[in-house]
Amino acid sequence: MKFNTLATFFALTSGSLAAPAGEALEKRNPTGSFSLIAYGVASSYIKIFYSDGLAYAGDSSLWTYGSVTTDVTFTIGNTELPTTATTSGVTLDADTLFYIQPTADAITEVGFTGNGISTPSAATTESFLFYGTYLMWEESNGNLSDSFRLKETNVSGVYQMYWDQSNLYPSGYLLPTVKSLS
Repeated sequence: MKFNTLATFFALTSGSLAAPAGEALEKRNPTGSFSLIAYGVASSYIKIFYSDGLAYAGDSSLWTYGSVTTDVTFTIGNTELPTTATTSGVTLDADTLFYIQPTADAITEVGFTGNGISTPSAATTESFLFYGTYLMWEESNGNLSDSFRLKETNVSGVYQMYWDQSNLYPSGYLLPTVKSLS
């Protein structure tokens, strides 16, 4: 019993989980349109938003540095997260998808495909699922990761979003919990 508890502790602290051998993970994806939010870095949750192809968290109206900045909603289909602009007067390409860059030993930007912006070659838009309301990424070996990080920008209360495959917990990065909000 202690071994299982210890293994669970290490799996949780390393940012990945695996389903018990022989058991399929029950995917509990939200239905309809939802927001992604980050908990644990502010006194309340903060919404994930789009700005020039990158993902940020906070109040999008405070972020004046992007040429195209918008609040967004998501849906989930076929393990991808299609993204729709919700700010009046802003439209994103119909095939805009949320991505991470799972690059070994690196911390990489999280963003969105399309809209005339080059998508990094390491970007993946697939294998997202929800464990309850928690957003996870399923690795090819079946492990689940939630290695999202936020880093403060020069605007108070606005953070840029990253994916951390370094397992080093570098200073300057915050460890949010990313969830869906209907």
